[in-house]
Formats: sequence, C-alpha cells, structure tokens
Amino acid sequence: MSQGIWKHFGLVGISLASGIALTLVVQLSFPLSASAFGSEIVENSPPESWSIAGLNAMELESLGAIDWITVEHGGQSNSESIIFEGENIVSVWDSSPARLRFDQPTSYDEFVLVLKGELILTDTAGNAVTYKAGEMFMLKKGFLGTWEMTEDYRELIVVDTKAYNES
Repeated sequence: MSQGIWKHFGLVGISLASGIALTLVVQLSFPLSASAFGSEIVENSPPESWSIAGLNAMELESLGAIDWITVEHGGQSNSESIIFEGENIVSVWDSSPARLRFDQPTSYDEFVLVLKGELILTDTAGNAVTYKAGEMFMLKKGFLGTWEMTEDYRELIVVDTKAYNES
C-alpha cells in the first residue's frame, strides 16, 4: 500500500512540474506589453518640473470676487489654475490682501506651500502662526478662524479631489 501512495505522489509531482513549466512557457510567449492577466503596461513619462519662480510667473484663471467665504476686509479678487488632477488636485491659487473668516469648519485636509506673500492663520482661541514664501504646512480638516493675507498672496495646494469637488 505504501508503494501505491508514493507512486501517486510521484505522478502528482510530475503533473505539478509539467503544469508550472507549461504556465511559464505560455506567459513568456506573451509580448512584453501585456501581463499574464491581460492588463497593459502604462508608460509614464517623467513628470514636468515645477519651480517656485515658474509657479509665481504662471498666469492664473480669474475666479472673480471671493463669494464662498466671509471677507472681513481687503480685496475680493482671487485666481486659480489646476495643474494636476488625479486622486489629488494640485492647484495654484492667489488673492489680493484680505482677511477671510472660516465660520464653518473646513471640509478637507489641505497641504499648502506659500509661494508669494505672507499668511497669518489664527484659530478661534486666538492662536496665530505666520507663514512666509517658501514655508509649507498642513491645514487640517475642521479649521475655524481667520486666514489673513497681508500682501499679494500665492500658494500651491494639494487636496483630495473628491473632497475638494464636493465642497
């Protein structure tokens, strides 16, 4: 009986080895542009380089008056250009000097790189932080307080596309 078991396992081993060899032959015969699952290889070129000088020189699309938040004082002009959209949106936004009041909590996390000008964020408890050109920060979802641009201001932002489009 034990010889029958070994004979059986020997046949299974040969079948398994033959199956693996056949699979490899079939997979290797596919062109390099497709995988064994039929999906194509996506060619991605290296991304475009962005510099602070280039982003500051970029022409932005006017958004007209700031009407999506309370403007406590200052100008109401703002502009934006989306430079990448995928799972995240990367955009460049600018504004004339103004102080904006966030009475409603922000609805998404926002990465900010200050490109030009100065920004003072003050929470409802009176805690203030000043950011200048070249500095960056994460504004967490739920921020309440003021966003004060003391001079012409420009920033690069990165936000979740779905959350940004829903706000």
